[in-house]
Amino acid sequence: MNDKSIIQFNNVSFAYELNDEEATVKPVFNGLNLSVPEGQFLAVLGHNGCGKSTVAKLINSILVPSDGTVTVDGLDTSDDSKITDIRRTVGMVFQNPDNQIVATIVEDDVAFGPENLGVEPSEIRKRVDAALKAVGMYEFRLAEPHRLSGGQKQRVAIAGVLAMNTKCIVLDEPTAMLDPKGRKEVMDTITMLNKERGITVILITHYMDEAVKADRVVVMDKGSVVLDGTPKQVFKNVEQLKALGLDVPQATELAYKLRKQGMNLPDDILDEQECAEAILAALEVK
Repeated sequence: MNDKSIIQFNNVSFAYELNDEEATVKPVFNGLNLSVPEGQFLAVLGHNGCGKSTVAKLINSILVPSDGTVTVDGLDTSDDSKITDIRRTVGMVFQNPDNQIVATIVEDDVAFGPENLGVEPSEIRKRVDAALKAVGMYEFRLAEPHRLSGGQKQRVAIAGVLAMNTKCIVLDEPTAMLDPKGRKEVMDTITMLNKERGITVILITHYMDEAVKADRVVVMDKGSVVLDGTPKQVFKNVEQLKALGLDVPQATELAYKLRKQGMNLPDDILDEQECAEAILAALEVK
């Protein structure tokens, strides 16, 4: 990861227009600032309606700010002439994989994005094969997508993004409709792409065990960033997160409850192994 920001929100305001007689608007942000360094794995948390999915759509020029600027690799997302370049740089993966698959054969689906960008056929072939290998789906290249599991479909959707040579992937609750096996497949894939290939990952999720895998966690409430730090820094704020209607990782919850009962445990425990070792250490001291 380097210090260069690939995504930058500068004093961004945005409101949805409501379809009613008064033509009222529903503000989401008012002066949001957020910077994502290239190569970072960022998890964005928040209850429904806090603005986290709007962040994803603003990054990809699906929406544009009413005030302030969003830049992607230095490109202003409100500049219509830059939209193709922006979407080459940032790929989106949504919640329902069935809504993203457009072809009847896996490799044709992965080729769809590069074809629309006018990439040469020989280059498309290379990109499709490389993308499918990267997500562990090459052996399914001739399969029919509707015969795949949910996790496999999401990996095909991620391959479609990779085939466009994106530097950044934004995933909007990509595992919400998957079973535990599918969730693990998708999380293993995006973690590998971030750690081994240096691709910037912005993961919007409501699963705390997914957020723990990130380099950085941002918690949003009412259109503002209320917590921002490493998973250990963020999840130690158990009472604040609960007040926001959010869970914490199970090991963090257990350690929090044991601390309230008087056990001397660290306040930044994230996983089961860490929790077990801390409990044993505390018992040995006694």
